[in-house]
Amino acid sequence: MKILHFITSIDKKGGGPSRSVPLLAKGQAALGHHVTLLTVRSEHMNIGLLEGSAVTLKILDPNYTKNELREFVLSEKFDLIQLQSIWDLRYHYVAKLARANHIPYVFTPRGMLEKWSLQQKAFKKKLALALYQKKDLNKAACVHTTAEMEAQNIQALNIKAPCAIIPNGIECEKYPCRPIDKDVKKQVLFLSRIHIKKGLELLIEAWERLAKDFPEWRLKIVGNGTPEYINHLNQLINHKQLSDTISISNPVFGNEKIELYQESSLFILPSYSENFGMVVAEAMSCGVPVITTENTPWQLLNTTNTGWCISLSVSSIENTLRQAFSLSPDTLSGMGQRASELIKAQFDYNKIADNTIALYRWIIEGGEKPEFVI
Repeated sequence: MKILHFITSIDKKGGGPSRSVPLLAKGQAALGHHVTLLTVRSEHMNIGLLEGSAVTLKILDPNYTKNELREFVLSEKFDLIQLQSIWDLRYHYVAKLARANHIPYVFTPRGMLEKWSLQQKAFKKKLALALYQKKDLNKAACVHTTAEMEAQNIQALNIKAPCAIIPNGIECEKYPCRPIDKDVKKQVLFLSRIHIKKGLELLIEAWERLAKDFPEWRLKIVGNGTPEYINHLNQLINHKQLSDTISISNPVFGNEKIELYQESSLFILPSYSENFGMVVAEAMSCGVPVITTENTPWQLLNTTNTGWCISLSVSSIENTLRQAFSLSPDTLSGMGQRASELIKAQFDYNKIADNTIALYRWIIEGGEKPEFVI
């Protein structure tokens, strides 16, 4: 098949999709398909993930015209197009092109239709849904979601297109499980985009409640965000006199990122909304138990004893951290080892690519519906 993935940015500052989309393209190309990744040039593009793959990378200049986009999309005669987000009018334009030229397309909302997300700039999103977005979704061959929770939220919006539930994949070999004898710090790591969506104010308030009881533990917040919001968090930390135990630092990549995962006793993502959470899978692959919230699709942390999936509140975060801090290093290590094995078994990007190709074949050729399509 000739497959086109369109995403407006794979800049490293963009979070999970800048990693998951190139990996999906890479996995599909490894299966022998002709895969093109179309994106827009930015300063820190995550193109290293495509090294050694057969993926064709097409980069548009930021001032590209609609005619350039139209000419490229139609000249390649793609069998299927996957649009890797919504709202942006550029996705709408490609969806219209696809419909006009009888090319099936798949939309991947990337959490943009979750309840929390819809409440942000709600009027503009209601208007966009009415003007073009709902039609684009209804006319799609399928909507690709990364978890059952996301699919249910989309169906609640009365979207007519079928939903495929296929999680994101990661390169497990790039996130190796830490050795059992690795020196591990009494450190809780948050590594993600620093944004109000991530629940950091609640985490800081919970930390204030327990810091005096566990003075040897540290909270390390790592990521990119607006200077205004990071300054707000630093002021909050200083006001609560927590600067000795909480630090905020710039994002890291490559080996430095792996080392941060592996040296931490716990990983935490107290988010208001996540359609997947690539950092959760990465931390688990590195052998780190995870604490996250029921607003993410990681309930299996509870059922597999690899971490905690909890309600989002200050008291819930506090109580869970207290419980985790009271466990022995060996117990935490065992949880992390199980987490790594689970990720390798269920979330390797090659396995995910297989499922997406099965979805595309069903869309193009018909036949029996894959079990992950609802």
